[in-house]
Amino acid sequence: MEITCKKCLLPVNYLNIKIDDDGVCQHCREFTETNYLGTERLLKDIQPALDMNKSEKYDCVVGFSGGRDSTYLLWYIVRILKLRPLAVFSDDLFIPDIAIRNMKTTCKILNVELRSIKHDNLKKCIPHHLNAWIKRPVPESLIFINVGERIGYETLVEKEAIKEGIHLIFGGRTPIQSEEKYKTELMLINNKGGRLSWIIGYAKQVLINPLLASNRFCLKTQYREFMVSRWKEQLIRKHNLTIIHPFYKYIHWVESELEKVLFNELHWEIPKGAKNSSRFGCEIDTLRQFLFYRTLGYNDTHVDLSYLIRDGQISRQVALEKLENSLAISEEYIRYILTKAKINAEIFLEKLDKKYPTGVRT
Repeated sequence: MEITCKKCLLPVNYLNIKIDDDGVCQHCREFTETNYLGTERLLKDIQPALDMNKSEKYDCVVGFSGGRDSTYLLWYIVRILKLRPLAVFSDDLFIPDIAIRNMKTTCKILNVELRSIKHDNLKKCIPHHLNAWIKRPVPESLIFINVGERIGYETLVEKEAIKEGIHLIFGGRTPIQSEEKYKTELMLINNKGGRLSWIIGYAKQVLINPLLASNRFCLKTQYREFMVSRWKEQLIRKHNLTIIHPFYKYIHWVESELEKVLFNELHWEIPKGAKNSSRFGCEIDTLRQFLFYRTLGYNDTHVDLSYLIRDGQISRQVALEKLENSLAISEEYIRYILTKAKINAEIFLEKLDKKYPTGVRT
């Protein structure tokens, strides 16, 4: 039986975990409740950016991924804040049809314009990075697999805001996502340090598996993604943009309230067999979560549900039930994603099984 923290679902092999004599991890011991500032404070804080607005049609831009967080945020901006948003969607060409339908339905109900912008950076890079990764399938280098995706969603929204003369941008990131640090911290030397440690860790992975950096276009895309945060900051400063993620300090993200809105007001669809709204966005992210679980024994679902336990939203028993459902990604779907990515699914999964013979397969 897998040993975990007695309060949350993080296993004893979770990156840098420290479990005390009572069987409780440091993430639970150090958790503190946030005193959320509320809607009135949010309206006050965004007013300066609204005052600079030059658009007659929109008040703000929302980075709309089609996931549940950005969907709930879009509803909140329209129904509660009474603003006129432009929803900007970065389409990396690996978005399930059900997610596209949900986005269109949501925008129709809320009377919001959906601006979908396609880019093929991920599509061009994914075959090379998957073939390179399976040569040495370790969790440290799984960060390479979704290279090309970030270029779109990191600066696309800002560029559309600048084009429209809008100074206020909303994002749907939550404190839960901030807990998912293990994915990038795996690359750090000894799982510790800062930017320099990450660069050295990246170089180490490339030295051990040179194929990861052997494609010129993919290498260039890796560099662009490494620099994208700096370029984004330059855009923000140059054009005096205000970026707000309300779920961090203004609005308490509560899953039960969010799902009431999604299912009752926005008529969300979920995949057949699913029991909640969690995680059915970008197909490459689904694949990567599958591979994190196979190689590490945990993924974002363990982290997210552990946060909800600490936040008092669900019991540990309910979290365990949700975990079992969320981890049940069918092999058929994984084969479909690999084939779409132009990878031989049979060979890929055979190599994965050879390296991780006791891994989870459903």
